[in-house]
Amino acid sequence: MLTDWGAHHVDIAHWALGMDDTGPTSIDATGKLPDIPNGYNTATEFEITCACPNDVEMVIRSTVNTKVGVLFEGDRGQLFVNRGKVTGKCVDELEGNPLPDGAIEKVYGGRKPRNHMRNFFECIRERAQPISDVFSHHRAMTTCHLANLSLRLGRKLKWDPQKEQIVGDDEANLWLSRPQRAGYEIEA
Repeated sequence: MLTDWGAHHVDIAHWALGMDDTGPTSIDATGKLPDIPNGYNTATEFEITCACPNDVEMVIRSTVNTKVGVLFEGDRGQLFVNRGKVTGKCVDELEGNPLPDGAIEKVYGGRKPRNHMRNFFECIRERAQPISDVFSHHRAMTTCHLANLSLRLGRKLKWDPQKEQIVGDDEANLWLSRPQRAGYEIEA
C-alpha cells in the first residue's frame, strides 16, 4: 500500500507543499511487517512522520479512518483531498467567494487538469510537460521508499533531498541502489 496507493497520495501532498523538486529531511516509520516465509515483505500497517521544508510535518498512515486520501490541517481549518474530490470548509466557501477566472489554469501552467491519459497525449502533441510529470513523481516515490527503509531498519533516517542520500547512515545508503544487470547499466 505504501508504494502503490501511498504514492498516489504523497504526490498530492508534495504538490500542495511545493515539494515537486525536493523532499523530506527526515523520515521516521513504524509498522507491521508480515511474517510470511518467502512472501511479500512490505508493511501491512504503518505510520510515517516526515519532516518537510518550512517546518511542515507530513504523517502517512495506513489507517486513519474510512477515508483514503490527504488531510491538510492548518490554523484556519481542514481540507480533504483524494483522487476524486476535494472537501472542507474552504471548498464550501468557494460558492460565495469563487476563485478568479484562470486561477486553476495558472497553477497548472495554463492548462486545466484533466484525465491523466488525455493530458499525456496532449503533452506529446504539444511537446509540453504533463501535469503529473516523472520528476515530481520521482520525489513522491522517494518519500515512500525512504519510509519503507526506515520501517525495515527500525530507525529514523535523515535525508538530504539535494544530494539524494541518507545522511550519516552507510548501512541505509546501501539500500538506495542494487547491482545493475550487465548490459543495462545506467550511469549516474
